[in-house]
Amino acid sequence: MLDHWVWSRYLSLSYYEHPPMIAWLIRGITLIGGNTETALEVGSQLMTTSIIALTYAGTLRLYGVKGALVTLLILCSMPYFTLGSIFLHITQPFLIFWVAALFLLIRFHQQPENKWLLWIGIAAGFGALSKYIMLLFYIGLFLHLLLYRKTRKEILNPWFYAAGIISLTIFVPVLLWNAQHDWISFRWQLGKGTSGADFGENTLAFTLGHLLLFSPLWALMGALGIWWVRDHLAHANRPESVITVISIFPLLFFTLMSLKGTIADPHWANLAYLGIAVFLGNELLWRFQKKTLYGLLALGILINVGLTGTVVTHALNPLFDWMPYELKNYDYLQSKGLPESTLKTLRDKSERHLSAAQYKAHLSKILTERQVEQYAELIQKTAMDVAADRLTRVLDWDKTGEQLQQLLEQNGAPKIAYIVSREYQLSAALSFYLPFHPWSHSIEKPERNLWSPIADVKKGGGIFVCELQECQGGIADFYEHFEMPLNYLGEIETRRKNRMIRNLQVYEFGAVKI
Repeated sequence: MLDHWVWSRYLSLSYYEHPPMIAWLIRGITLIGGNTETALEVGSQLMTTSIIALTYAGTLRLYGVKGALVTLLILCSMPYFTLGSIFLHITQPFLIFWVAALFLLIRFHQQPENKWLLWIGIAAGFGALSKYIMLLFYIGLFLHLLLYRKTRKEILNPWFYAAGIISLTIFVPVLLWNAQHDWISFRWQLGKGTSGADFGENTLAFTLGHLLLFSPLWALMGALGIWWVRDHLAHANRPESVITVISIFPLLFFTLMSLKGTIADPHWANLAYLGIAVFLGNELLWRFQKKTLYGLLALGILINVGLTGTVVTHALNPLFDWMPYELKNYDYLQSKGLPESTLKTLRDKSERHLSAAQYKAHLSKILTERQVEQYAELIQKTAMDVAADRLTRVLDWDKTGEQLQQLLEQNGAPKIAYIVSREYQLSAALSFYLPFHPWSHSIEKPERNLWSPIADVKKGGGIFVCELQECQGGIADFYEHFEMPLNYLGEIETRRKNRMIRNLQVYEFGAVKI
């Protein structure tokens, strides 16, 4: 969310990884509410509520009040639409336009008037400005036409192509931007989806992830729902046939992409679950007696509360000891006075472990009792891969920002021009929580630094920040890209009770004082 907030400060026709809608949306939100967490969180809730309300309105027209109400309860018992609504993300505006296009397509098949196709073109165009996968809607649309003999003739309907031209016209800003940037967004998306991982490596995680994110109950009931409406699937003009083809096709597509793609986020299954929930509400209403239906919905809500509660509880106070430990930053230990003999032992016998207990046991095996007593706590802190825990990454950034600002003031640089990190998420988050919002810069993905060209950063100066465990490699990357000296300012360590959730090493370079 904060990375996209950085985008919103530098309005552009498009961006390296995604179209511009999320940046434009956040810019509007912050113009009204300011650059605050509250403004972004309220904006996120309004977007999620809009998605659910639009789905309810469309379902109301199809199946009446009772069916729409059951669909509403199904959506509100999915963790994706409760816990997932905390953060403003790129998919929210996209889903609004996808849902609108879906109901417009249903309306066209029920009431074949070409005006609906023109409205689809508008909705799909703005959907494409939100997320590239809006293209899957058009693929699903033509796939649906081809599957049914009675609708195949519609492939020759020029109004479908007029809708496509409208969408393409709305999408022109992204095309213009990419033409000026060597089509970098399309090349990156293609590479992300087709290469970079061993075959099947991400498929299991993708499947288990979306089962939990959208509730295993509704995954099971959704599969049953498709079976229940199988007779309706034979008719092209039935809402169930349109919904099933348009919604299930993306799930199959992303499952296939997960076989080789580098990234397979479970939330990509949202189109399938959202679509299935539309007709599942009506099917549950008519196939179960009231007591059974109420019990099923109550079970869905309880599962949601259980999953959400577990995630929140584990984020605030881990339920079990899980955290990767692998020592990489030997320079930090050397700066803290560890003897060379101890460092050599650590280098020669370095291992990766998945809990503090395992790593303590490992240190006890390779170090003497005196070395363990003197250095084990420091070594363990240095080896702790805090960033590997995605839940920890959302905690106490306001506190970290305050600590960083205090450190800068102590070093006579209360206002800086740029903040550089290897990973773009780190510098983006720190930029948001520093009072003067310095521009962020990513070493890892230099293509995305539209707002901070490396020549400007070197001239303007700023700070380089790295997480303790990865800092040795991060500093090497900084020297390779910037060829400038770094001056160590100090470290900031954010703790929650007795638990370290963040340790950052801070360096200055260039003319940082403004």
